[in-house]
Amino acid sequence: MSKQNVGTNTTRGSRPVFIDEDQVKQLLDWDEARFALEQAFVSVSNQAREPSARSTDHPVSSQPARTFVQAEGGVLLCMPGFVGHHQLTSNSPDRGSTLACKLITSFRKNASVGLPSINGEVFVFNSTTGKLEAIVEANYLTGVRTATASLVATDHLYLRPAAASQNAAPIKLGIVGCGFQGMMHAVGFVRTQPALARLHSIRLWNRTPARANQLQATLVEEAKKTDSNYSVFVCDTVEDCCRDCDVIVTATGSSEPLVYRSFLKQDVHINAVGAGEYHHAELAQDIYYNCRVYIDHWEGARKELATLRSNVVGEVGEIILGDAEKLLPTQPGGGITVFQSLGMATEDVTVGRLVYEKFVQTQQRYTMEK
Repeated sequence: MSKQNVGTNTTRGSRPVFIDEDQVKQLLDWDEARFALEQAFVSVSNQAREPSARSTDHPVSSQPARTFVQAEGGVLLCMPGFVGHHQLTSNSPDRGSTLACKLITSFRKNASVGLPSINGEVFVFNSTTGKLEAIVEANYLTGVRTATASLVATDHLYLRPAAASQNAAPIKLGIVGCGFQGMMHAVGFVRTQPALARLHSIRLWNRTPARANQLQATLVEEAKKTDSNYSVFVCDTVEDCCRDCDVIVTATGSSEPLVYRSFLKQDVHINAVGAGEYHHAELAQDIYYNCRVYIDHWEGARKELATLRSNVVGEVGEIILGDAEKLLPTQPGGGITVFQSLGMATEDVTVGRLVYEKFVQTQQRYTMEK
């Protein structure tokens, strides 16, 4: 992918393109999204360094805390961001810059009229001219980027330390909440497992058992597609879902604790994704008293985790950059680590650009074939 194609091409069509959900699903690859998310994490942590200490080998970024606009019956979220000097894929050495903004609306009563309660679009701009280049439907995109953020965090906070200590083994995964995000996380772990870690088993829990049963069927089909031999179980209780798991994902809208310290083994990594009244409602306080919390960006954490009582030790991007290795457990894989997933604009910036560039490549191939 050429440098000119990463946000600097001023010769593209005069009209912005519209990339719908079906096209996004065809274009967005999980492993490529994972690389884009690593770039997003690194850009934020690199930018936070003193100017003289910033690495020129890594991307930089600019993003304000997201804003919320209340409307009748719902809310509009605005997430603008810029990522500079980033790669789009691991096999392309070319770098460029991306300016984009994600807009999300959340209207809970939409379900009663057969519409999604949450809708989003990523607006991708030319970073040289400011001209709008693409509008990308972002419901599926957000699902992939949120799940992939957890995959990246799991990799750097749990799997790599375990491998370094020669304690790597097939992992037992627990999914608490089998709605859209729980489903996306489970599928993401399955589809990236050869590179990430082999799955031994997946346990599922949902308030409505039918959703857990539906996800179980989906994961059984995924196992056939990926030639995997993991087992999938639907659990009656959250405790059964978490018991003996190495990695846990909590993806509910609960405003009350669901997971307690007594449910967990000594060494476990938790991706806390749910968005209830507080971002940290799903895990009981006795977990937060006995864990290390990692975040995607400090600015968002100061605002949205203001009431969290725990040891927040650093950004995932700091770990990737090597800045905060002293913050990792002294015994790799030891203790409880929590990735408190907030979501940030740079994630949507890098993944939105990835989708747009792949769309352009597809159109170019189609034109050449004609």
